[in-house]
Amino acid sequence: MNLKKNLFFLKLAFIFFLGVSFVTSSFTGKVFAEEGKQILASLLGTDSKTKAPDFELKDLNGTSVKLSDYKGQRPVLLYFWATWCPYCIEAKPKLAKLRQEIDPKEMEILGVNVGGGDSLERVKRYQEGHPAPYPILFDAQGKVSRSYGVQGIPLFIIVDKEGSEVYRGNNFPENPMKYLK
Repeated sequence: MNLKKNLFFLKLAFIFFLGVSFVTSSFTGKVFAEEGKQILASLLGTDSKTKAPDFELKDLNGTSVKLSDYKGQRPVLLYFWATWCPYCIEAKPKLAKLRQEIDPKEMEILGVNVGGGDSLERVKRYQEGHPAPYPILFDAQGKVSRSYGVQGIPLFIIVDKEGSEVYRGNNFPENPMKYLK
């Protein structure tokens, strides 16, 4: 009987700990990313700015692209996606329309393929059949995706000119123009 009672209290303590952790992260408006290096906006949202991790990835032509190259110049919309994701495919026309409305000198769009389930060859073939009017980067080892805490795709992150995240969501931002300031 003591063993059952102890297990019951152990389970109860574990559930209590999980609840406290969730509530604490919700109230603080922050959660720590997997690698502990990046503080991400909480699921409930926050107005505080989070520094976007710098990265360097190659585009489909082999040219290196660094996020920090845009710092001080213009905002960047990061679009994390995969060829096998139906919601990512659904978002492409919105991104193409945004590219028509906003010049790359005002806001850059970088499509970051998360790498999982895709190969570089598959992404290149996909791009040939469904060209995107913005650079496509390939995150082969998923390092950049992990540093941004990508858990579901598509994921849209807008990084302002100062290098801070000002928008994060799985839905296309309602009014991306407001982040051009």
